[in-house]
Amino acid sequence: MLSARGKTITAACIAVAALLGLLAVLVAANAGPARAVSIGQLQQQINAGQSRVSSLAGVVGVYSGRLARLDGGIARLEQRISRLQADLNAKEAELIRTEIRLTLARNRLHHLEAFEARGEAMLARQLVSTYETTPPDLVSVVLEATGFRDLLERLSFAQRIQKQNVQTIHAVKAARRAVAAEAVRLGALQVRQQALTAEVIREKNAVAAARTTLLRQRIVVARARGRKAGQLAAARGRVAGLQQQLAQALAAQAAAAARAAGQVQASSISGTSVSAAPVSSSGFAFPLPKGSASGPGSWSLDDGVDISAPGNTPEYAVCSGTIVLHGIGGFGPWAPVLHCDSAIDGYSYVYYGHAGPANQLAIGTHVGAGAVMSSVGPGIVGISTGPHLEIGFADSSGAPVGPGSAGAMMSLLQGSY
Repeated sequence: MLSARGKTITAACIAVAALLGLLAVLVAANAGPARAVSIGQLQQQINAGQSRVSSLAGVVGVYSGRLARLDGGIARLEQRISRLQADLNAKEAELIRTEIRLTLARNRLHHLEAFEARGEAMLARQLVSTYETTPPDLVSVVLEATGFRDLLERLSFAQRIQKQNVQTIHAVKAARRAVAAEAVRLGALQVRQQALTAEVIREKNAVAAARTTLLRQRIVVARARGRKAGQLAAARGRVAGLQQQLAQALAAQAAAAARAAGQVQASSISGTSVSAAPVSSSGFAFPLPKGSASGPGSWSLDDGVDISAPGNTPEYAVCSGTIVLHGIGGFGPWAPVLHCDSAIDGYSYVYYGHAGPANQLAIGTHVGAGAVMSSVGPGIVGISTGPHLEIGFADSSGAPVGPGSAGAMMSLLQGSY
């Protein structure tokens, strides 16, 4: 059995241990804002990075669409080039045939010109012979003939000479006409050859210019898309890095919350507990330790009342009642809803927005006014910018009643502070 002095020392040791445990909780709670700011900044950077990724992805998509259209244009041009090449091959074959015909026509013209020259020379010799000798007449032929047979031969010779002269004249005329006709044909072939050559060159140049233009445009667009794709990959890498940092920060935050909860539990096991909040004469307790909550001048109205406090700060039941819900849209998964045993200003349900996992009591747990029932969320919980409590009146589904009830909650908070 311990003496009075021993009992006093033991009580002092228990008190010191309780104070040390409470100090550790407060230190862990005060470390929350620094991590919360870091997490908030990371989330903002991730949001900005994702916005940039989305923008760059849209730009890359636009460039990809332009490349697809250019590739389609190049493919159509290649088909046109194939058709034109077939046409050009046909025209080049025709040009070769035309050149062959042109060569043959030139050869024929040379032969005709030679034939015409020989005929004209023969005709000239005959004309000279005709002028130099007296042309025989019928009387001279008859008188000079030595007999009837000789007479027939002389007459036949004169007729052959005359016929030969006529044939020579006709041949020369025909040769002249043939030379003229062949010369005309040769000229037409030359015109055709020149036209085909010019058309082939013009079509080849047009196709080559169009293809060069499309290829240049494709190179420009491909380079631009490559630059944007590189920027997109870098932005995605940065977002992935930020998300990894955020995951690490959240893990560290959860570990700190778990340690704080363990310390609170250890303090309870050792015989000490976090002190309950004082309750006013009306039965309403202030929901936070006054030393941790910001002053009334900083409170602001929302659907309820916003009060800043470090992460993991204990939250007190403002009334005696039962925890009926956890998690409210926009306030995070741990936000509890307390059903008061007696209505407060006509309202029976109170919600604790942006609460964290520490000190959470199970649904169905009945608590007294001022008892610890939850804690301020460490960092950004739900739609928020940092650790704070939004407390207000709710309906039976846990949804905030709205700004119209915020004034009544503000009056109760100010009266109990």
